[in-house]
Amino acid sequence: MRELFWSNPKAIDFLEKELHDGRVVLAEGDTVLGLLADVSEKGVVQLDHIKGRSQKPYLILVGDPKKAFNFIEIDPKKVFQVEKLINICWPGPVTLIFKAKNEVSSQAKSAQGNIALRIPDHAGLLQLLSRFDALFSTSANRSGQPVPNGLGQVDSHIKDSVACIVVNDAHERAESDLPSTIIDCTGDKLIVVRKGAFELTRLKSFF
Repeated sequence: MRELFWSNPKAIDFLEKELHDGRVVLAEGDTVLGLLADVSEKGVVQLDHIKGRSQKPYLILVGDPKKAFNFIEIDPKKVFQVEKLINICWPGPVTLIFKAKNEVSSQAKSAQGNIALRIPDHAGLLQLLSRFDALFSTSANRSGQPVPNGLGQVDSHIKDSVACIVVNDAHERAESDLPSTIIDCTGDKLIVVRKGAFELTRLKSFF
C-alpha cells in the first residue's frame, strides 16, 4: 500500500486524482484515523464495501463555512446563532448536524433529511478540501469493530481496499485520539449526541 506524507507537495495532487476516480483514502488527521471518499454514489458504495455496512449516512468534511452553508437549511431567524456556533466549533473536532437542503443528494443526508458536517483543524486536510466541495469521512474500522488507535490496528481488509494512506509528519500529530464531538442542531436546543475531542464548556452559552 502506498504511503504518503501530508507535507509532500505532490501528495495532494495524487489524493485529488484518486478521490475523483472513486477510490478511498486512509488518512491521519486531527482526530482518529479516517477514511475519505468523494461525495458521490460511487463514494458511498466504496465506503459501504470497506466498512461492511449500508443505509447509514457518512460525515461530510468541508473546507470552509461558505461550503457548509451550501448544504444546510437554516431558519433565517437563527442564522446569527448558527454563524456564532460555527465560529466557535470550526475548524475543530466537532461534527454539527443540520437539516439538509432539499437539493442535496440523497447520498449525503440521512433518511430524516439531516446532514452531518465538520471543518477539520488540519492543514493537509484543508488543502485537499480546497479542491472539493466536500468529502465523505468515517472512522477507519469495520462496522461494529473498535476504532483503531494506530495504523497497526487497522483491519487488513481496509488496508487492502484503499488507494493509499496519508500520514502526519512528526511535527503534525493528531491533536486527539478521540473522535469528534457530535452535536445535533436540528431542534430548538442543541443536543450532544456523542462526547469527543471538543471541550463542551466552550459552548456553555448555547446550553
